[in-house]
Amino acid sequence: MKLRSQILITGFIDSFNAIRKKPLYFIAQLLIDLFFLFVFFIIYYFFFENIMNKVISLLMLTGKALQGITQNEMSLNILANQQQMNSLIINIGFWIFGLAALTYFIYCLFQGINWFIAHKMFKIKTKPADYIKRFFAVNFVWYLMVVIIIYFYVKAVIYTQVLRNPSNLGTVSTFSVILLIVLCYFAFISHALIKKHCFLKSIKGSFSLGIKEFLTIASMYILFILGFALIDVLLRLLFMISTTLMVIVGIILIFPFIAYARLVIISVIGNLIKTKNN
Repeated sequence: MKLRSQILITGFIDSFNAIRKKPLYFIAQLLIDLFFLFVFFIIYYFFFENIMNKVISLLMLTGKALQGITQNEMSLNILANQQQMNSLIINIGFWIFGLAALTYFIYCLFQGINWFIAHKMFKIKTKPADYIKRFFAVNFVWYLMVVIIIYFYVKAVIYTQVLRNPSNLGTVSTFSVILLIVLCYFAFISHALIKKHCFLKSIKGSFSLGIKEFLTIASMYILFILGFALIDVLLRLLFMISTTLMVIVGIILIFPFIAYARLVIISVIGNLIKTKNN
């Protein structure tokens, strides 16, 4: 217990000292995070608008095919519009795939650079190209799992909200949230391990270290959650005063907190590995 507390305290102190020694590196992370968010929302709204237009067209076509007709006529109408429906479904799939692929690319590019900079703040030697390539490879596994979780969640939502069929949406939602939390838990550990290990070793190491040092790493994450909760409370209070003030303070607090948390994860994981090897 004492060693665990010491590792956590050291992680927070070392991260603060790293910021003090290399403030420009820290500021660079904030700007990259802001730019990442800006680019992501531009891409998201562009693709989402096109996806929704196709979905609305499909729903309208389906509605026309089923409106005020008998069972036999329904089958004939569906067959008559099948080609157009298939075309719309393929189109929707194309836009969804494009959004998923671009999201993966910009996340790995921007966040890979940020995690590399964070490692450099601790004077950890690694080539930027090597680190970012590993970041892309490792996150492909985590991202694939996220896509599978989202697929089953969206499927349950469509069955319940659109088709009005009974489904286990509540259970799927609960399990989806739990699985996403578990994925984030191991993913952030793997990001700290990429500096020294290849793709497979980073994945294996994240599970090995994450399970063996669960209490220490989980305690660190809980402290982050408490920090975000405090920021959330403050922003809610500021919202009652001014929306503009809330947005400005939110940017000032949230992005530095994320960058600081990134440093703490690297420091704590590094110290845990050193303790394990000694």
